[in-house]
Amino acid sequence: MHDEIARLARHVAPRGTTRAGSVAELAQPVLVVGSTMPVGQLEVIFRRPEVGSVAVQDDAAPARTGIVTRAGLTAALTGRLGYGRAVLERRPTGAVADWSPLVVDPGTAVADVAALAMARTADRRYDDVLVSGPAAWGAAGTADVMRAVVAELAERSTHDPLTRLPGRAATWYALRRRCALVRGGATRVVLVLLDVRGLATVNAHHGQDVGDAVLSELAARVSAALPAGCEAGRVEGDGFAVLATLPAMDDIQAAASADALRQHVLAHVAPPSAGFDAAVWPALHSAAAWSVAGAADADELVTQAERRLLRERRAAVLV
Repeated sequence: MHDEIARLARHVAPRGTTRAGSVAELAQPVLVVGSTMPVGQLEVIFRRPEVGSVAVQDDAAPARTGIVTRAGLTAALTGRLGYGRAVLERRPTGAVADWSPLVVDPGTAVADVAALAMARTADRRYDDVLVSGPAAWGAAGTADVMRAVVAELAERSTHDPLTRLPGRAATWYALRRRCALVRGGATRVVLVLLDVRGLATVNAHHGQDVGDAVLSELAARVSAALPAGCEAGRVEGDGFAVLATLPAMDDIQAAASADALRQHVLAHVAPPSAGFDAAVWPALHSAAAWSVAGAADADELVTQAERRLLRERRAAVLV
């Protein structure tokens, strides 16, 4: 079930979709025209393909603002009997404007804008949203707003909210995907596990906020340390995983490469970060596992890595 959720979330969010906190991040500048402009001139403006809508300012009452969308203008000019253009060409733009558009402040949350947009009547539901500004107006497409909401939901369902790294289900899904891609070939998949030692002690002595700050900093440093083609995730409350794919090599080379990756990541995260007391910065256990040529199995890799990690924990206790 978790794999299905992760797979769905990865494919529901369109590639390249931007997560936006406020509608201002999605809004594009919009041209503002006077309500007395002839519709014929307005039609010329809409000949530019980049124009999806224009804001309309009431010349008789400047505080009143409406909108004309491309779809709305096309419907008006077509007319029920096909005579819309002839009838409207010389009439003022105010005659074809929607004078009750959805207008929001720039700081309005995207999720709130989406809810307001979907509450509109069916014929206006997907009209652009006007974004008011101190000096200029903007417009955000409802489709862009909904895509941003979906991207946010997808990230929330697959990513750890504290570290922003993929969570356990998403990370193991990515591991299975890597194994499926190399199965039957000579390339290898590597799994490195990092276990944060003494996090409970940090929380007990310094507070949960300090513990969260340590985890966030560790996650950032793990991400920064990743070689090209690798990915990381938070797979436990105090555990991270790093995934990599190695080119074709023999068993000895694979073991050496996997351990080199483990040491590379560990070297970047083990020293205390600036701003953290050395007494607060935790030590880490680490372990690496790598697939055999032609038979990459995600569950087996996780089992191997966890066994090696357990052995390291036990050895540390005995020291």
